Amino acid sequence: MRKTLFALLLVALPAGAEEAPALSGITMVRVGGAGAVLDVEAFAAAPASRIALLPQVAATPRNPAPATSAIEVRALRNDDHAAFLLEWEDDTPDVRATLDGFGDMVALQFPVAAGAPPVPFMGNPGGRVQILQWRADWQTDMERGATTMRELYPNSYAADFHHADHLPAAEAAAYEGAVSLGNPMSVQERKSAVQDLVAEGFGSLTPRATQAASGRGTNDGRRWRVVVTRPLAPAGESAADLAPGTSTNVSFAVWNGSKGEVGARKAWAAWVPIEVPK
Repeated sequence: MRKTLFALLLVALPAGAEEAPALSGITMVRVGGAGAVLDVEAFAAAPASRIALLPQVAATPRNPAPATSAIEVRALRNDDHAAFLLEWEDDTPDVRATLDGFGDMVALQFPVAAGAPPVPFMGNPGGRVQILQWRADWQTDMERGATTMRELYPNSYAADFHHADHLPAAEAAAYEGAVSLGNPMSVQERKSAVQDLVAEGFGSLTPRATQAASGRGTNDGRRWRVVVTRPLAPAGESAADLAPGTSTNVSFAVWNGSKGEVGARKAWAAWVPIEVPK
């Protein structure tokens, strides 16, 4: 069923669209220590794999000419965590999400179950995937605070009334919309720049109950270097098992915010084999 669905999606690609190439594996190295890995220098012994990225044209809104053509990947594991260093060219770092602007993002995807992987387009019914998405705007929220009204509306009048200053907390919550409802996109104090998600195909993306991943990115004006790390053992339900000795697959996606890339408008990579060293 998975192979049939993947084949049908490829057949549906417009003329001239690239098909997913056969990709060689990523070599993950073992290092000493334990805990989350966020230091780029930790990847000194990890070889780089250059992964071609493709246009997303299987679902609307399509992205036939993505801004990013390739991503460079390094991988390691220590005693209890796996980590990935992801690098790609981008000379316009987008670190805030505004009303009509998007932040830069990168994501890794793993099959949740062992065996043949589901289709790489966010999985399929019965073929669940775990997705770890690092967001530049979330990192900025953590480093500088959440986006202010002045940033969203630079020409607005700065009134001095704020409901939280004049109403009891229970009453003020009614005026906070998505924040009061617990919408994960509206969290005011973030603990991680990486959102841990699960999906079984287009339109099914859902935050996992257990958020165990973290990440950090830097941009030198030419390219992004982002480290994403997570525990080797599954944390909570619907998490991929990266136990030492495991053979699995990983795929990637990149968004360039200033090029209008968000949601389905992205560059993506097919599954790449990877083995977690013992």
